[in-house]
Amino acid sequence: MTTPERPLTLRPGGTIHLVVPRRPGADLQALRDRLENVQALQEHNVVWHVPDQRADIVGLAERAAQAARDDHGLVVAAGGDGTINAVAAAALRANVPVGVLPMGTFNYFSREHGLALEPEVAVQDMLAALRDGHMRPVQVGFVNQRMFVVNASVGVYPKLLAEREMASKRFGRSRMVAVAAAIWSMFRPASGRRWRVVVKAHEGAPAQQEEHLVTTLFVGNNPLQLDRMGLPQARVVADGGRLGVVLLQPQGRWAVARTMWNAATGRLDRDKAVVSMACTEFTVAPASWKPPQVKLAFDGEREWMAPPLHFRVGARPLWLVTPQTLVRDDEGAAERPPAQAGASAELPVAAPPVAGGLLPV
Repeated sequence: MTTPERPLTLRPGGTIHLVVPRRPGADLQALRDRLENVQALQEHNVVWHVPDQRADIVGLAERAAQAARDDHGLVVAAGGDGTINAVAAAALRANVPVGVLPMGTFNYFSREHGLALEPEVAVQDMLAALRDGHMRPVQVGFVNQRMFVVNASVGVYPKLLAEREMASKRFGRSRMVAVAAAIWSMFRPASGRRWRVVVKAHEGAPAQQEEHLVTTLFVGNNPLQLDRMGLPQARVVADGGRLGVVLLQPQGRWAVARTMWNAATGRLDRDKAVVSMACTEFTVAPASWKPPQVKLAFDGEREWMAPPLHFRVGARPLWLVTPQTLVRDDEGAAERPPAQAGASAELPVAAPPVAGGLLPV
């Protein structure tokens, strides 16, 4: 992937604008205590942006990104992929870099980019990168005007997210609860819908149109998630410039169980109910019924959107502040070079804005 044009220099000692979601059962004060004890963070002015209500995170992220732009600081998402989505989208609009402290359930974005999963270690790595002027261009995807960093989908997947949210409120937020909710959702009957699909495989390629009867349309931007499902498109997405697409056809309960097993064991490419591909653009529209809106899931959040849905690779990258070569495995140990790595670049100063197994993240 060609390294995008580098922005201008950002002041390394600038203000850290930390965006933290308000989640049931989360101990915000404990997080404050842990991070404020990190010596490297004590050298910065830190502004905590915490919403009064969970739904306020998008507006709060916008204000934090604008504040970072105004004072040449760094906006940081401290949360899961949904929080990262809100902060990253705001940072892209404000044309400022972003830092990430992973605090989600699956942390697909953070794991793909080798971020430490312990908040204290993650903030030290991030501040070291800020000091040394290291960052990495990260591909983002769009569905219509909505940005996503990990995945976006329609069909069964949004329902699965709703089931997980209900289970989390009742039993707490954990991987075990998320997996159990996913199994319950996938065993419930789901009707297939016929979608008209228009695909552009790569830049300059002619568009191809076909129809598919499917229960789920899943578009992935995260090579790690695609690889763990066993999809060969993971490497293409890692190389940059394309998104992975998965079409799940209607099937019975036991066939659904087989598909879930294939996804969990990294063999989804062998499943006869799955059609997968990689492309730069992907447009879907209902072919047999005309709803005014369909429910869309993106990075663990849900929203109603009017069809047709146009998925595409973003024209500009998100700039992630992180050490260039530091990548960790699931236990936090350094492991491999990043799948999407750009050359080292100086951190950007604010400039005039320019006019992602089949488990929930």
